Amino acid sequence: MIGNSPIEYVFIRLCIYFLHYIAPSSILYCTVFLLLKPDAYRIHWLLEFGSLAETLFYIIVYLPRRYSLQRAAVHPTPLSRDTRRDLFRLCQETVPDPQQYLSKWFKHAPMSQIKRENIKEFFCWAFLYREQHGAEDEEELEEYVDSMEGLLGRSLEPGRGSATSLRLTVDSVDMLHRSLTWYLCVSVVDTITYIRLLTHSFRFHRLQNSHFFTVFPFRPLTIFSPHRTRARTLTYWHRPHTSRSKLPVLFIHGIGIGLYPVF
Repeated sequence: MIGNSPIEYVFIRLCIYFLHYIAPSSILYCTVFLLLKPDAYRIHWLLEFGSLAETLFYIIVYLPRRYSLQRAAVHPTPLSRDTRRDLFRLCQETVPDPQQYLSKWFKHAPMSQIKRENIKEFFCWAFLYREQHGAEDEEELEEYVDSMEGLLGRSLEPGRGSATSLRLTVDSVDMLHRSLTWYLCVSVVDTITYIRLLTHSFRFHRLQNSHFFTVFPFRPLTIFSPHRTRARTLTYWHRPHTSRSKLPVLFIHGIGIGLYPVF
């Protein structure tokens, strides 16, 4: 994969800019072509087809998806007050540095701007599963804020500061468009990884074929896997453990290009 030398850094940044501006360039070309029909400045038909595909992908897939992700999240059923109190206490016990804890949840805001009402709003979302609290919640939230003051070793200023907290299920979703070309690159890398893992005796446990279109870019080779996952939405690779002297390894990878950098 890409290293960390200056030349490699410049290379990857140029690739990012190139992939990022494919869609705007494609939309601009298609718009000019439809409005002005400049026959003298036509590009190759393959590039025209790609520009049309990128434009349609942006309009038909990306924009509706962006709109749908702004809808209100479905929150779980609120816990009882006693259960919430126990949960709050358990969370507090895992906080080694309460000032840093608050600062990070409030997007690195200065502590002078994190006041009682800010923290009550945050605790309302975190423990009551609501965006706003009412008069009936004041006593409970005040209890939590008082407990946080004890953890901080000082009193919090009354009122509301300019700080805003992270509230992942109520904050707007900031999306960055990825071009169709980028997803094609991901698909190629994923296919190469799939074949390499098969050659190393791994078995892919896929979802039901009815879920094929829920994963993008599509993974056509997975259709032929005879193994089905027991989970509803989780796929995984498995190789039977045969060693008598070593323990099996469970590897969970995060967000990225997939397992290609590992194998």
